[in-house]
Amino acid sequence: MVLGNTLCFDENTTFRNLKNETFSFEGVFEAILDFMKADTESSYKISVGTDSQVSTSSVFVTCIHVHRIGKGAIGFLHKSEVKRPIRNLREKIYLETCASLQLAYLFDDDRIKRICNIVGKNERSKAVDFEFHIDVGTKGQTKGLISEMVGMVKGLSFVPKIKPDSFCASSFADRFTKAI
Repeated sequence: MVLGNTLCFDENTTFRNLKNETFSFEGVFEAILDFMKADTESSYKISVGTDSQVSTSSVFVTCIHVHRIGKGAIGFLHKSEVKRPIRNLREKIYLETCASLQLAYLFDDDRIKRICNIVGKNERSKAVDFEFHIDVGTKGQTKGLISEMVGMVKGLSFVPKIKPDSFCASSFADRFTKAI
């Protein structure tokens, strides 16, 4: 099921969780806050990433993964379709990275502060890491794109991660690109 036909994200973008419930971005954000409020003593990693699958069209799945370190996770995804096959690897990786960038920008300074304040109230917590997962790695065809894609990400509050550490793009999102 394709939820959208655009790679642009805004407050009204539709996401779904693994229970197939639908959310606006604001609903996703509130669910993240609720998940974190349930355990303020834990550390968290919030990751965004995108993967795509190309056949007669190109399907992109952009994900938000919230990991309560050692104690589970929640995830949200948005699936969109470009009506043409994107066969050029640089274009495909660029579009994946740009989709993740647009989603990461929705986590503005106010939202990041609200997230950090939840776990920051407890001195035993180790706070929150924000990661940006890019579907490139040092092995394979994408190794020549690493510096270009990582350079696009620098400057955000998110830390860029590549394979094998970019599980949000290379594993979580990848799982859902094949279920068209």
